Amino acid sequence: MNAPAPPRKSSYVLVPAASIRDDALRAFAAVLGPGAPSYAQISTSWWTRAEPHCAVAAVHAETGTMVGLCGGRPSEWSIAGQTVPAVAICDWFVHPDHAGKLIGRRLLQHFYRADRLLCGFSISDMAIAYVQRLGWVGPFASSLMVAPLPRLGRAALSLLASRSGLDFSDYVVGAGAPPGSLELLVQDLDRLEARRAPGSPDHMRRGASEWSWRVSVCGDHSYRLSVARKAGAPVGYVAVRLMAPGRIPQLGKRQAAMITDFVAMNDDPTLLRALARRAVTMAGELRAVAALTATTNASHRSALAAAGFLSPAFPVLGRALARRSPVFMWLPKGPGAALKADHIEFTFADAAVDLDL
Repeated sequence: MNAPAPPRKSSYVLVPAASIRDDALRAFAAVLGPGAPSYAQISTSWWTRAEPHCAVAAVHAETGTMVGLCGGRPSEWSIAGQTVPAVAICDWFVHPDHAGKLIGRRLLQHFYRADRLLCGFSISDMAIAYVQRLGWVGPFASSLMVAPLPRLGRAALSLLASRSGLDFSDYVVGAGAPPGSLELLVQDLDRLEARRAPGSPDHMRRGASEWSWRVSVCGDHSYRLSVARKAGAPVGYVAVRLMAPGRIPQLGKRQAAMITDFVAMNDDPTLLRALARRAVTMAGELRAVAALTATTNASHRSALAAAGFLSPAFPVLGRALARRSPVFMWLPKGPGAALKADHIEFTFADAAVDLDL
């Protein structure tokens, strides 16, 4: 009787991406082709400043060649009122000469845990087709929204915001911020997250621990946060930052502002409109030529449109925004099994888009 054959050893091993030599990373970036990030972008990505477990690389065991990369942006989500760990997949690439070897699947499986939500936001067409075969749900579209020339309207919008009955407190966190600036926000951030109403959309938790982590990996970016208060209690905030020059080719070296976060108690329409106006005002103060954001929340879309943002529903120009609107997907296992597309709140802050652009 023949003995069973020993398990076949894989030709590929997974290692922390942070352990990859610079020359191997450079060679990998060079073969990825059009649309992929450059070596300079990959080598300065958010995961190079994060914990080693946040990004994994596949290496061909025989030659030592780097053949795959996958990042997993960690967070906590509130789903049906329960707090669960989550990972947003990003920076997911496979060497074209090693396609068809199930490397992409192994990279994704590395981040899977039975108690963890696995999701993605701003996913490429190629990635969509791949993860659909693995059982992911979607794609579902968000709304990319743009406010042109925020400097022109900032005075009027600032006046309207001042008449809202709200008090605004502004902070700067991240690169170049005064020491201890984030600590001034800690209680407000946690109070806002704790006070989100039962039945609110499933969402990434945006308390002090999330912002502390984000600031620790944001590199040269700095955020301006404006916290709205009513009767002294925080009721919402909006976060704005300048994008790196050149990341939007149509603008050349001119800078756009990104509205990365938009939080309001109970999605109150009046509060949302005041925060949207405050966002445009801050973008104008930063001298941005445009302000952009993405959201899956219908209440957010209405408030942003009232503040001058163009949406995919806008005549003519809206078609271009619709084509570029990020899509979202998730693995419907564990915590993800309970999710519904019309009850999820995504913005740029939920993925690495916020950290890399």
